Amino acid sequence: MATQVLMPKLGLTMTEGSVVSWLKEEGDAVEKGEELVEVLTEKINNVVEAPSSGVLRKILVGPGETVKVSEPIGIIADPEEEIEVLAAPKEGEMQVVEKKPKETKPAKRPKASPVARKLAQEHSIDLMNVEGTGPGGRIIKEDVLQAAKDKEAKLEIVPSPVRGPAVEAKRVPLAGMRKTIAEQMSESARVAPHVTLNIEVDMERAVAIRQLFNTGELDYFKSRISFTDILVKVVARALEDFAVINSSLQAEEIVYNPQINIGVAVALEDGLIVPVIKNANEQRLSVISEQVRELAKKARRGELNPDECEGGTFTITNLGMFGIDSFTPIINPPEGAILGVNRIQKKPVVVGDEITIKPMMNLSLSFDHRIIDGSVAAQFLCRVKDLLENPSLILL
Repeated sequence: MATQVLMPKLGLTMTEGSVVSWLKEEGDAVEKGEELVEVLTEKINNVVEAPSSGVLRKILVGPGETVKVSEPIGIIADPEEEIEVLAAPKEGEMQVVEKKPKETKPAKRPKASPVARKLAQEHSIDLMNVEGTGPGGRIIKEDVLQAAKDKEAKLEIVPSPVRGPAVEAKRVPLAGMRKTIAEQMSESARVAPHVTLNIEVDMERAVAIRQLFNTGELDYFKSRISFTDILVKVVARALEDFAVINSSLQAEEIVYNPQINIGVAVALEDGLIVPVIKNANEQRLSVISEQVRELAKKARRGELNPDECEGGTFTITNLGMFGIDSFTPIINPPEGAILGVNRIQKKPVVVGDEITIKPMMNLSLSFDHRIIDGSVAAQFLCRVKDLLENPSLILL
């Protein structure tokens, strides 16, 4: 019996998805549960499995096209089964939101894993020229990495031109991750009245305690601790004392979240994604560090699961590595606040009656003034400052 392959709903807020690539061609046999198509759902790539066994008779939505959740994107059926009725879109159904111009049919694509395809795209590797060593000749991650090494070895060093070629004017559709970011940030800026407070923090003790953690003398720290890791722990602790900062406005109700789930913004080549550390206030610093590092790696590889990006109640975004001293972060809806982290810079400061050099850092807190008053936000920011300046209270 013919089966429609539908655009899956893989997140509570997901309304549409884009096809990235089909892992099978029309006419290929497929088994139920076999990887069939890679789709972009809001901000992350997911591989959709075949809902039944048979032959992929028809691809209804090609790479780069976007359709609403639960719309058919392909048809699996027996080789001789009639599918014209299923393939023909009904009135008002299967409306493609975005569609690229039709192109001539490309040569048969080689079999490759989703990770291998993504790596090939990042390294500009033509999979037609890569020999697969996986099961059935399937191209796997290691094959692409080897091809990238071989390509790099063949590159010749040439002198840089005095002036690069003129950049051609082009238009790029606002789609996928970029479209999701645009919609969410526009809605947040339009609906929530943002107020941003800045405070300067003496990071001398935080720097010292981080150095202690990273000496390797403490067995339960398996990897290096970052300042972001410390901030996640500190902010989670401060949120326990200021529940309204961890709340959100939904419809006509202020929702006080029972969990403290800290989102950590991760910059990608083509956008931004915010994986979430669940119950961060209950986690040890070593556990937080491992989660932050692993989620960031998965984010950059496009391997995050939907549940790893959902449920955030507060977000931290760090631009300190770019030398930024102050900025106004936009709240990540439906959350009520977001903390911007700036660079650590040695500066002369007055301590008592003396001038001394200390590593100082600015924190920028943006909050939704509909539910959070300025005085409460200021007290919360001061609490974060106190904990960073006395980190041994919660980190040791």
